[in-house]
Amino acid sequence: MSGGNASAFEKELRSLGWWYQHFDFPNGVKTGTGAPPGYDARSRWSFIEAFVPDDLTGKSVLDLGGNAGFFSIQMKLRGAQRCVLVDPFEIAIKQAGFAARQFGVRLELVMEDAHTYCLTTEERFDFVLFLGLFYHLKYPGIVLDRLAEMTRERIYIHSHVIGHKREPFISRPDYKRKSDDPLLEHPGFPRLAFVEEQYNEDSTNWWIPNRTGMEAMVRSAGLRIVDRPHRQIIVADPEVYFGKQVYSKLVFPRYGKKGGAVLPGPQGYDPEEWIRISDAIAERPVEKTNFVVWTIWKLINGFRSLFLKVRSRFKSRRIR
Repeated sequence: MSGGNASAFEKELRSLGWWYQHFDFPNGVKTGTGAPPGYDARSRWSFIEAFVPDDLTGKSVLDLGGNAGFFSIQMKLRGAQRCVLVDPFEIAIKQAGFAARQFGVRLELVMEDAHTYCLTTEERFDFVLFLGLFYHLKYPGIVLDRLAEMTRERIYIHSHVIGHKREPFISRPDYKRKSDDPLLEHPGFPRLAFVEEQYNEDSTNWWIPNRTGMEAMVRSAGLRIVDRPHRQIIVADPEVYFGKQVYSKLVFPRYGKKGGAVLPGPQGYDPEEWIRISDAIAERPVEKTNFVVWTIWKLINGFRSLFLKVRSRFKSRRIR
């Protein structure tokens, strides 16, 4: 990159402010360090890439809540013909457009709320990315159901969950009132925790599922869980197609938390608020991680990812 081009790049990059997705551009410049409240997009991608076909030629992709476009770009780099990125934040749409240009790909960018987009389009896509958005939705169930109908081949879901282990629970075809209440109160029973106030310094967090709750909602949407490469990530394929009912008019309630943004609608962000959140997170006690356990976990995940890629290619050859 020449000096003039580098200067123009840095100027435009700075004009786009703070980045939530942290990743490297082709020229080696990073959007961030991966420190909270942002995150390392490459790390999250490593859990799902083994479940994404190497060749997406001719395929369509929906990236709901796509932010700065890292995951959309990965799909385009694998040959996806079309990728629609939806996000209500103007700055995210601008960042995604900038990032796409750096990687030499084209994204269709839609500045819209996830609820209203899903409830006002009849389009279907081969692949759907639903990453890091579920818990930010006031009405996550209806969005998940719509995405299930919109998915032709595969959907990738990421959500923060409560609990580090999957607790067993007693499943019955019909729970009896009162006598079976203790079963419903068990920690492992599928549930969502409603957050009336803030969660993790963020007023856009509404519902936090436990592990079994996320799985149950995915299945109830007509999806078959293919794998769970991380406790927060589900890979699923359509299993039961419920179809859709189209109405001529939609009236959707506006909503928000006290002192927070009112949605749906285009959203902006206050840079000073992100700085405050970053400082608050930085001041929390550091959780110590056993280095040996962490290293072993990384190695196992690496081998697992390689195995899944080899198995996927072997199956594709058999199908041909």
